[in-house]
Amino acid sequence: MPRRSRSTTTESVSFIEEEAAHSDDNDDSKEFLTQTQFTFSQQPADKSQNVDTARTSEQKKLDDLNPTTRNKIVTDLSRMLLFKALGMRDPIDKTKVCSEALGEVKGVSKAALNEADRRLKDVFGFGVKHVNPKMEGDLPARFKNRLYLINEVVDDAAGTHSLNLHSAHKESMTERGLLMVVLSFAFCKGTSAVRSGQMKGAGKKTRWITEHHLYSLLHRVDENIPSEPPSAEGRKKSRSNGGRQSLGGTEGGVGETPDIDALLEKFVMQDYLLRDKIDEGDESAGKSEDGKVIAYAMGPRAAMEVGRRQVVFFCSNVLDEQPDPTMLREIDEDDEASEEEEEEVEGEEEVVEEQPKKRGK
Repeated sequence: MPRRSRSTTTESVSFIEEEAAHSDDNDDSKEFLTQTQFTFSQQPADKSQNVDTARTSEQKKLDDLNPTTRNKIVTDLSRMLLFKALGMRDPIDKTKVCSEALGEVKGVSKAALNEADRRLKDVFGFGVKHVNPKMEGDLPARFKNRLYLINEVVDDAAGTHSLNLHSAHKESMTERGLLMVVLSFAFCKGTSAVRSGQMKGAGKKTRWITEHHLYSLLHRVDENIPSEPPSAEGRKKSRSNGGRQSLGGTEGGVGETPDIDALLEKFVMQDYLLRDKIDEGDESAGKSEDGKVIAYAMGPRAAMEVGRRQVVFFCSNVLDEQPDPTMLREIDEDDEASEEEEEEVEGEEEVVEEQPKKRGK
């Protein structure tokens, strides 16, 4: 789910929902459409990090390759990045994708990635990004090697590009809608208190929601969604596409309620959600044998493609209320702390780069 089109200013996108209705005339029963318009503000996503720039020597090595070989490497790498991000929607492992594209050619992976990044940006408007250093430090080591495609096209006020990009078919729209609801519950109903899990999350202010609380809230939105999370056996079935299904099966009815168990698993695998086991006290429901409960939080991909600020405004738009100033202030403070840490790291890197020059004098 590449992030909606970016805009340099805060805009809003309107979605029109059409519902069929019938007149009450005795003989001429006519069907007509009623429209309900929903307007959502577009807010900037959380910061991401550009891919590392190759050294001059590595760039020269790539440029010195046979033109056909060089073009094949950059083309294959660009295609792989695009296919994995948009087709499979899987997280991209930098080492694996570069190794597959380069084949037997060695020592030019960064340079090739820089070229693929430029090509994707020029042709499609996508940027190849890393998790930002502040967020990365609070995540498991596997996220350090992840790459993501971020949509950087500047959209118009009507969100035309975003609508064309994301309104492909009903199933994908249902998944994106569910993801926004889950992210909203996690961020607005979760807690950022000190916790005992393995992950701090996507920043110190990451909010975690237990799966029992999440399912309870989702059930209130749609009564066909189970009010309790699946058992250990049910979770295994969801991973093999044989999990719990919604009740009924009529077109437009409860049969259209998505398989929440399977989709939550999918969102975790795609890095849109984080999942961890935490200790939430003696009274928490759903504890496993080790005394912990499963909890979810916004993942790094959702932070970079959607963003915490967008989630806050999404909730306010749905509820027809003003955005929570406390949550917005919390995001601002976290961003300021992140910028300060980035400046400190940049300063340290400059000192390290200058040291060899001083020794050479």
